[in-house]
Amino acid sequence: MTNLLAKKQSSMNNDLVAPEALGYSKLYLDALAGSPPASGFFLARSLPEVAGQLDRIPYDRELMAEILHDQNTTYQASSRTFANIDRLRDPRAVCVFAGQQAGLYGGPWLTLTKALAVVKAAQLYEEQLKRPVIPMFWIAGDDHDFDEANHTYILCREMDPCRLTYDGPPEKGLPIGEVRLADAEALDAVRALLEETLGETDFTDDLYRLIDRCYTPNDTMVTAFGKLMATLTAEYGLVLFSPVDDRVKRHAIPFFKTILSDREAIRESLTRTNQAIVDAGYHLQVEKSEDASHLFYNLDGRLPVHCQGDDCEVGEQAFTRHELLERIEKHPEKFSPDVMTRPVFQSYLFPVLSQKGGPAEVAYLAQMNPLFGHFGLPAPVHRARPTLTLMEQRFSKILRENDIAFEELTGDVEQIINRVLAKTFPNSLESDFLQLRTVIEKEFEKFSAAVLKFDPVMQRVAQQTHGKIDFTVKGFEKKVFSAHKRHSQDSRDRMYRMYHGLYTNRGLQERSLNFSYFLAKYGMSVVSFVYDRMDCEETRHQLICLSEFTP
Repeated sequence: MTNLLAKKQSSMNNDLVAPEALGYSKLYLDALAGSPPASGFFLARSLPEVAGQLDRIPYDRELMAEILHDQNTTYQASSRTFANIDRLRDPRAVCVFAGQQAGLYGGPWLTLTKALAVVKAAQLYEEQLKRPVIPMFWIAGDDHDFDEANHTYILCREMDPCRLTYDGPPEKGLPIGEVRLADAEALDAVRALLEETLGETDFTDDLYRLIDRCYTPNDTMVTAFGKLMATLTAEYGLVLFSPVDDRVKRHAIPFFKTILSDREAIRESLTRTNQAIVDAGYHLQVEKSEDASHLFYNLDGRLPVHCQGDDCEVGEQAFTRHELLERIEKHPEKFSPDVMTRPVFQSYLFPVLSQKGGPAEVAYLAQMNPLFGHFGLPAPVHRARPTLTLMEQRFSKILRENDIAFEELTGDVEQIINRVLAKTFPNSLESDFLQLRTVIEKEFEKFSAAVLKFDPVMQRVAQQTHGKIDFTVKGFEKKVFSAHKRHSQDSRDRMYRMYHGLYTNRGLQERSLNFSYFLAKYGMSVVSFVYDRMDCEETRHQLICLSEFTP
């Protein structure tokens, strides 16, 4: 692979920030640049090559189309989505994927970035390959980390990050796709906090109606998420998929059995790759124990399977490998892949041409790439998803007027503030006031001495006058410094509002901030604006200025 992501000449007129300035891992940066040894850990060389390999794989397209049709009906998807599902039946059709867990209200807005990126990428690749390319989004319904998916962040009117949490956890660690939003009181509480935080704008009525339609006690975290995403991407035909479906799991029985039966060979393959990555000077994104089987069993909660030889454990229960293989045959719906085998599972189900991933995803995909060959599947072309920051006009103005580079926000914000304030208030002003008082005192004494030579009785008047002048100058000094303090606090507050808006929770905006913040301020059409301005193949961080947005 010559490059993880082909560079484009156009940058969609966005301001761009080099990825090296944002603290990404060396493995990710080298992969972006197509530099060895990182490039050697990714198997796919080109889109045409992978497409040709996929033509030789017998996918059950009718089954998957039927499942997708049913799921997207539940998500209330658009006619364009169903048209894309029907196109998947074409034996030449391939897919481009991104994915994310089913976070509350869509989770961090990078979720929407991924969704829009695969749509644009699918259109681009279809033009290049002259064959159908379907944009698909994997909803990680098998994930069981409720505490990671049950919250999101909104900027309050003071611009501080406000955490919104659905505080209705399941009794055990179920897959998110099985967690129903059944606690109506908790659902109402987080909905009320959303409204309290965002307030009322010209656009919030539409937003709140959308939230109320998607997030109901009858929905799971996945169906609520699916309905929200289907609405936001309705005009683009994005196809949503969750693996939490009995038909999917039954279709995957051979896949799950292979994971367990070939555990030792899979472990040896991963161990070799991990060692090669470490020897190349990179760190491992994912580390697993030696007895990990890269499979989960939903047995009183979703639990990892660990094996030593033919002796296996799931939580505190012991099984032989043969017993687990029998359980896979009888109850495949209770099994799911782990982080290392999930990308292969995706390619087992669908003809995956390309996978869009973020910095962490690309790093762990380097670790598990050899597993595709073990299952007789071609590795997809792994390409970096675009990373974006939406720049409100007031924040762009602060950066521009104070000569602040965006990447400076990754450091200590206090240093930025101190530098800006130093420009607005001379450090020498205190000594300048002292010099002024000294000059006034010296000149007044000279003048008083001349006056007192011809009229000594003016001594008392001279002293009183000097005291009044000194009092007045000190009062002026105090007012200047008080004004500076107020100005400094105002500037400090503005700087922190900018910091929270662009680098939310001390990280890139897209990693924390929920997109409803922008929907409330700019309306639903801001999604189309982001879609139009996004360059889906750009590896540098894109700064999209909302000053150019017209509702």
